[in-house]
Amino acid sequence: MTFYDQHMHTLFSPDSSETFEEYLKHTPGALVTTEHLDFNDRFRKGKDTLLDYEKYSATIDQLNESYLNRIRKGIEIGYTKESYERIQNYLTGKEFDVQLLSVHQTNEYDFLQPIVKEKDVQDVMDEYFPLLLEAVTRFPTANILAHFDYGIRLFNVSVEELQGHEMILKQVLQKVIDKQMALELNTRSMYQYGNVALYEQMIDWYVLLGGKSVSLGSDAHSTDYYGYHFEDASALLEKYGISSVTIFEKQQPTQLPLSKMKKSN
Repeated sequence: MTFYDQHMHTLFSPDSSETFEEYLKHTPGALVTTEHLDFNDRFRKGKDTLLDYEKYSATIDQLNESYLNRIRKGIEIGYTKESYERIQNYLTGKEFDVQLLSVHQTNEYDFLQPIVKEKDVQDVMDEYFPLLLEAVTRFPTANILAHFDYGIRLFNVSVEELQGHEMILKQVLQKVIDKQMALELNTRSMYQYGNVALYEQMIDWYVLLGGKSVSLGSDAHSTDYYGYHFEDASALLEKYGISSVTIFEKQQPTQLPLSKMKKSN
């Protein structure tokens, strides 16, 4: 048995130093990494975070000769309205097995920077959730909507506060369904940042709207978090009648039964 983590980073992302080889020690199956793409990256003082696609691809091709083609290519796209055209230009001619869609920042700050903590949580939600809806509405090729709660991680948001934004969050989920994307359960958000209850509410809305396609992602930046709490997340999905996760190869979805997910903690 194996588990399949579809949100993780290596040394090809500036905030990770992990290698493919170390991750491969933790699974006998396929591996995909989702390296960062963020233009005007506020965490890097406006410097663009660009995946070196040629070097990334060459490294994977070389390793696949020794590891029986187990490594796939992925990217985490940090959407902003201002960078939309640059993102599309970057993606042209490049092949990925999976594209994650994230909203990390405005054109002024990342939602995990200290300045956000100085704001009122309702103001942050009023800013962040429309950006999430814009991203999933506008972006044409993404396969997975990642960590819906990224913009509110600095706050102890209650389920009741989240429910106050039910209308727009259901619009986000409906777009995920309409575009045949998968909704990510980000297990570090859930079990490290303490947002399990928020994810339960989102899953409940998602299922009621007819959503079935989910992905598990740890957001690992080292092997310490690879497959983080996947057993717990799988048990949660089963409570909602979801028996498989959606995985992607060449951006085509297939279903992996939860029964084949390996215990990870």
